Amino acid sequence: MSNLIYYKLRTTFKEVILTGQESRRRLILSILRDEKVHSQEELQQRLKIAGIDVTQATLSRDLKMMGIARIPDTEEGYIYAVKREMEKMPEPFIKDDIKRGILNVQFSGNLAVIKTKLGHATGVAFAIDELAIPEIIGTLGGEDTLLVILKENTDRQKFLNALLG
Repeated sequence: MSNLIYYKLRTTFKEVILTGQESRRRLILSILRDEKVHSQEELQQRLKIAGIDVTQATLSRDLKMMGIARIPDTEEGYIYAVKREMEKMPEPFIKDDIKRGILNVQFSGNLAVIKTKLGHATGVAFAIDELAIPEIIGTLGGEDTLLVILKENTDRQKFLNALLG
């Protein structure tokens, strides 16, 4: 069954039929914009209060598909944030977070495979993206491993210095 959502557009109301998934994801974005959420369980409870019962696996997939990552909060541990809506974090804060999450870095050609603490890879990938290191083409994060694609012939030590220095 679809949810009916109304929104105002240039003083006229438009009617939009959203699938359950679309409606749930919009609600997730709304919650994360309005309040600090520290865990999936906390987000799951807030969704339940709003009338949406979702499994942890589905919520985890939604967060991944929406580009939402856990990032350090200056006041209380980690919070969930939407990447494109984040303000730029100060570089020393980002580098400290990266250092805490990384366990190991190995290279193969222009690829760096970074092992992290369990559950930290997406957050570390986000932090690396925030650094905007020119030698990096892109990152891809899983649960405890992330792949960093470097430009051809990148000096590995220069990359590590930019990342951890």
